[in-house]
Amino acid sequence: MQLAVLGVGGAGGRLAARLAAAESDDRPYVDTVAAFDTDPEAIGSLDVPQEHRHAFGTTSRSTGDADAVRAAAEENARELSHAATDAVPSTADGVLVAVGVGGATGAGAAPVLVDTLRETIERPVYALTVLPAPGEEGVVANARAGLRGLEATVDAQLLFDNGRLDAPEERPPDAEAADAYDAANGTIAEWVGALFGAGEATDAAAVGETVVDASEIIATLGEGGYTTLGYWRQQVREEPSFLDRLRSKTETPDEIESYSTIETAVQRSLFRQRSAEADLSRATRALLVTMGPPEWLNREAIADARRTLDETIGGGAVRGGDTPIEGGLDLTVLSVCAGMDRPKRVASLIEAGIGPAERGD
Repeated sequence: MQLAVLGVGGAGGRLAARLAAAESDDRPYVDTVAAFDTDPEAIGSLDVPQEHRHAFGTTSRSTGDADAVRAAAEENARELSHAATDAVPSTADGVLVAVGVGGATGAGAAPVLVDTLRETIERPVYALTVLPAPGEEGVVANARAGLRGLEATVDAQLLFDNGRLDAPEERPPDAEAADAYDAANGTIAEWVGALFGAGEATDAAAVGETVVDASEIIATLGEGGYTTLGYWRQQVREEPSFLDRLRSKTETPDEIESYSTIETAVQRSLFRQRSAEADLSRATRALLVTMGPPEWLNREAIADARRTLDETIGGGAVRGGDTPIEGGLDLTVLSVCAGMDRPKRVASLIEAGIGPAERGD
């Protein structure tokens, strides 16, 4: 699925640039990348084309207040609309807006940018929403504003929680943020690339029996709700020796071994390694992507894995696809559970500090 990736705020801009830099040459999915921020210096340091770096409302950045940034974004709505629209080429199947909702700029400006973009394009717009770590201080009000605003504007939110990633427990100074969040952003880029790049093979040999194209992803993410990703990768082959490569010799697993490996990987993607904690039984749609050496893509195991996913979400539309990787060493499983209402962590951020009347108690 070809995407225009728009990063909003410091965290969103760094993440958008990382997605573009980390995409696979064999399965490219980032059509264009752009960044929007109230900090001209920070945006100038990003590996993003100059024409797609946009600074706005620079006087609002010192407040650290999402509401103030939102007001600045609304004042610059026409400029943001033109810039965002220009960053979405006709070849893009959709838009992915990367945002860290703990920061004032991302939380305040991202919903405004999406709202203006809706007036000019008719393709799906998703948020790649990163929650602050539980130990971060002074971010709840921003997170509440950002999450509420995104719920009202985007088609779906792909949720990542810094509390489950290799991210700092406390927010670092701006000058140290790029290094501090490098590992976490690398993980997000790997998982997101596995999803959106799955059906974008440039080599015919890497096209699976069941292709995960843009329509399958769009149907899975749907309209509204939260999505979490589960990911498990393990090495299944040794690097072949020079002599083995000359002989075109490959290791072929027996059916029991390949079946067991896929079964274990699916379970771990569902229950051990997910982008954010959520009750998967509340998902209404799901997608399973299996990638690896062709000889390890056991068809019976993949079919049974889809049934496992169907049972996990309690019934619903379950799609799937495979991505053969000739010469690959790893087997990777990506499980996508979509269409969920607010997970507990999201609900706790939104409801923190508001009174019973506003909650509807």
